[in-house]
Amino acid sequence: RKLTAIPPDVDGYSGRLIRSVSGSGKTILYIIPLQQDFDLTPLPSDATEFQKTPKAACQVCKERMPLHILALHINSCTESPSATDDVEVNDRLYCAFTYLYTEFGDLVESDVLEWLESQVDESKEFKICITREDLVHRGFIQWQRQKKGCPVNKLNVTFIGEAGIDTGALSKEFLTERMHGIERRLFEGSGKKGKSPVYSISDLENGFYRTAGEMFAVSLAQGGPAPCFFRKWCYQFLATGSFDVLQLTKDDVDDLEYALLIERVTTDLAEFTDQIVSCGYTGLIKMDRKDSVIRAIVLHATMRVTPMLQQISNGLKVYNLPEMIGRHPSLCSDLFVPRDDDNRPDADYIMSILVPQMSEKGRPKHARENAVINFFQDFLQDLEMTGLIPEQNSHLSLCVPTVMQWLTGQGHKPLLPSERANFKINVTFEHQCNEKMSEHQICFPLVSACTNTVTFPVAHMNTYNEFKDIMTVAIRMSRGFSRV
Repeated sequence: RKLTAIPPDVDGYSGRLIRSVSGSGKTILYIIPLQQDFDLTPLPSDATEFQKTPKAACQVCKERMPLHILALHINSCTESPSATDDVEVNDRLYCAFTYLYTEFGDLVESDVLEWLESQVDESKEFKICITREDLVHRGFIQWQRQKKGCPVNKLNVTFIGEAGIDTGALSKEFLTERMHGIERRLFEGSGKKGKSPVYSISDLENGFYRTAGEMFAVSLAQGGPAPCFFRKWCYQFLATGSFDVLQLTKDDVDDLEYALLIERVTTDLAEFTDQIVSCGYTGLIKMDRKDSVIRAIVLHATMRVTPMLQQISNGLKVYNLPEMIGRHPSLCSDLFVPRDDDNRPDADYIMSILVPQMSEKGRPKHARENAVINFFQDFLQDLEMTGLIPEQNSHLSLCVPTVMQWLTGQGHKPLLPSERANFKINVTFEHQCNEKMSEHQICFPLVSACTNTVTFPVAHMNTYNEFKDIMTVAIRMSRGFSRV
């Protein structure tokens, strides 16, 4: 194997250099020994070799030591009775993690996601057993009632009445549905510039906003979609515990009642005196004070949902996210605030990750398989351009992310670096269905979301219209783990 030598930079081999040449750890580095026998006895923390190494103090025993030794030390330090507490260990690990990157380089989004993933405790399971009906409300209730595990444990989902076993796909489908459900239930707004929490005292009292925060953290740590539907001022509150009221405008008001009030007071103030006073405005209600009145309505409409944001922040603490967000607000913003290049898959993305198992070239089977692949691409592109409206008895609209969720359990591109590189959709073809079942009229695709595999019944997909009709029925009628 041909290897390339890595020359040191001016300061020698630094963490930044190693990270750069190894592609963030994706490339294997070989170290050439300078002597035949190595003394593998660990050096003490006060060794002269560590004089220039960044150091930090253990928060339990207060001993200062190099960071790489501290990461091992905190797992065995027992000076305090609470030193074995998982939360405290996570806090100290986070401090060492953040300090390390402050010294040696800037974090990137994938580092945050890897850090979250590393906190998942797979020794236990956080089990959710639920029906698909009323998934939004029942999801909150069942999440709160779990006693044998906590959200830091590996999520394991069972849909009641279905045969599916959760090897990852069910959890991702649950988290995908939960993110959509939380967005519809607890947030309001147009969505293009983000949304703000709904003012709901009942949901606040039931702890649903805190539960939503826990679900956001679990989704980011365990391969679900990012909750990127927060308004910028809402995210600023999560990052700092406050927000700049001077930057708020009437466009930041998502509550329909107050948005309509703002429109109406631009032409007539006297008719809405009671509503204006209830917003906390104590000045003169005159047309020349119109801007001050609107300002008071904007502040009232936004400030009253801060308890909901605070409860969400409390839920995020299950993975120590608020502290990370506070230290790196710009880095984490794409995980919460809508961006132009969103993480939803398009037709080109799905086609790029297909791995079709084709027959030998030149055979008739190969030509028919190619035609089915082309039909699938046309189907995705048609959905991208037009979409399909839900039928009367179905709330499911067909779009490209819906197709991907049907195939894999998730409707988003993988966030975790450990999943992103190997994420593929396997495609197989069934040619002998007529021989196996001679009297049948139609076959539907068979999907295994656990292995990201779809099998197309080629004999029933001779034209694009046949392919489109079969796919439409299959996706709408087979959301569960069963056969249509």
